[in-house]
Amino acid sequence: MEISISILYRKMAKMPLMKEEEELFDKWYSEREEHRVYWERFCRQQEKIQERQKSIVNVEVGLVRLKRDYYKVRRRMIWMRVSVAVSIFILMGLIVSFLYQPRQKFYSQVEHKSVIEQENVVLKLSDGKNIVLQDSSTVTTLHEKEAFIQIETGRLHYQMDSVLGDVMAYNELKVPAAGEYQVVLTDGTKVFLNSSSILRYPVVFTGKERRVYLDGEAFFVVEHSEIPFIVETKEEEIRVFGTEFNVMTYAEEKQMQATLVRGSIGVKMKVEPMKDYVKLIPGEQLLVDNQTREISVRKVDVFPYIAWKEGLFVSQNDDLETIMTKIARWYNVNVFYQNSYLKEKKFWGVMKKQDSLEKILEIIAKAGHVKFNVNDRTVIVTE
Repeated sequence: MEISISILYRKMAKMPLMKEEEELFDKWYSEREEHRVYWERFCRQQEKIQERQKSIVNVEVGLVRLKRDYYKVRRRMIWMRVSVAVSIFILMGLIVSFLYQPRQKFYSQVEHKSVIEQENVVLKLSDGKNIVLQDSSTVTTLHEKEAFIQIETGRLHYQMDSVLGDVMAYNELKVPAAGEYQVVLTDGTKVFLNSSSILRYPVVFTGKERRVYLDGEAFFVVEHSEIPFIVETKEEEIRVFGTEFNVMTYAEEKQMQATLVRGSIGVKMKVEPMKDYVKLIPGEQLLVDNQTREISVRKVDVFPYIAWKEGLFVSQNDDLETIMTKIARWYNVNVFYQNSYLKEKKFWGVMKKQDSLEKILEIIAKAGHVKFNVNDRTVIVTE
C-alpha cells in the first residue's frame, strides 16, 4: 500500500492526524519491513535537513495559510487534503530521500560554470504588438479592443468594456522558463500559467462557448456559466462544467495529464474523435500517453500535481527522470544521463522552485549516489 508524504511528515513532527490517517499509518508501518526501514531513514533524513538549515521557513506565513485553508475546508470539503498538504509542505521546506535504499552512501558533488538568466513574460496583443511584462509595484491599465487590461505584478486582469464588437480578438500570454503568471479573463475565470507555457484566449468571450488554447501547463479556476468553457490543447479538448483543475501538456513529457480538484470536466481526443467525453470526478486524473495515445483514468492525491502553483517541486515516488524533466523545464537546461538506469531511481521529496539550480542539484545529489556536472545550460547526471 502507498502513503502520503504529508502524513509521514506530520507523524514525524508530532502534528495532529485525523483518525483515519493514524489508522492508515499504523497499517502501512506494520505491513512490511521495508516500510519500517524507510520510516527510520525518513526521520533521520529530516533531522539532518533541519540541522543543515537548507531551507529558511517562514513559520508565520505558514500558519496564516493554515488558518486560511482550514476556514475554506469548512465550506469545501474537497479541499481538505490539498489545504493541509499545502500548509505542511510550506512549513517543512524540503524532504528528500530515495526510497528503499538503506545501505546507499550519501554524498554531494555539483560542478557548475554559469548562472541561468531568467527571461520575461510577454503579452501579445491582437494587433501583433508584444508587451514585456516586468515585475513592478506600479499598476498600469491599457485598452485592448472591447476590454481594459489591468497589469499588476505577476497578474493580468481583463475587464469588459461597455461596447462589444463583431470580430473576436485574441491575446496570447507566453511564460518563459523559471516564470509563472496569472491571468483573470473577462468572464472571471482565473488561469495560473506554469513555466514554458503559452495561453491564447479571446479578449472578450462571445458566442456559444468560452474557448482557450493551452500549450504547456496551467491551473484553471473556471467561473460558472451556462456557456461551456473549453480548454483546447494540441491533441485534446477539455470541456469544463464549472470547476478547478490542472492541465499538463508539455511535449517533452511522457503523458498528458488532466487532474480534477473540484467540480467536473470531460476530456476527448481531437485526432481520434470520441462520441462522448471521458468525465472525471474530483481526485481523478486522466492520462494520455504521448506515444500510443492510450487513455487511462486513475485516483490520485491532487497536491503533487498542483504544488507548482505554491512554488514547490513535489515528487511522491517519481523516478529521477520525471523530477529532472520538471527541473530542466523550470531552469531552461538540458539533462543527459551517463547511464540510462539512473533515470529509474525512485524519488520522494519537496523542494522550493525559487532556490538556485545549483542548490536544487546539491540537495538531490546528497540524497543518492549521483553526481551533477553543470556547464552553461547542460546538466550531466553520473554515478
